[in-house]
Amino acid sequence: MYTFQVKQKDKSRILSVFHFLIALILILDLSHIRHEGTKDWIFSGVYAGSCIFLIIMGLLQKKLLNNLSQHLSLLLFESAIILAGAIYFWSKGASLVAFSHGILAGVIILFWIYVKRREGGERIVISEMNIILPGLSGDRIVEWNELINVVKKYDLLTIDFKNNKLLQVEIINADHINENEFNQYCGQQLAEKNK
Repeated sequence: MYTFQVKQKDKSRILSVFHFLIALILILDLSHIRHEGTKDWIFSGVYAGSCIFLIIMGLLQKKLLNNLSQHLSLLLFESAIILAGAIYFWSKGASLVAFSHGILAGVIILFWIYVKRREGGERIVISEMNIILPGLSGDRIVEWNELINVVKKYDLLTIDFKNNKLLQVEIINADHINENEFNQYCGQQLAEKNK
């Protein structure tokens, strides 16, 4: 059995843009916060402080957010603030805004779950029985009889499917795997399973 770790792209830039987008939503909400015809200063202060905090975190993400777990904590904070906004707007009778904020909080939680699952990186496991590939919602199991070829060359793993799909991924920490031995193993599995 062989296990390969897929090289991950840097998600910090994407996550910092996401934090900016949430800050923009909070800025838009600030213009709608009213209590009996006047500005609700308590909730406005909480929202304004959260907005400034998110903008600072987005701008200084390289200095303040050193790892993915800190981004994950910030995502939970954002979902809590958006959910608090949903409750606030529901209490003020703005049910459409409250509903949209509830959905947004749910989407942030789903995004958090996805990022959390990918925190340790993605792995491809190649065994005698099958190949396990990482998927969006869960692992995908590929049988050997669905494949034409599996080859490792330097830091690139290529999986060629019979349905004309090709998967090429850059792998890391695979220096201990002998390429010739691995490629012979895969050729042997393909020959046995495709009889």
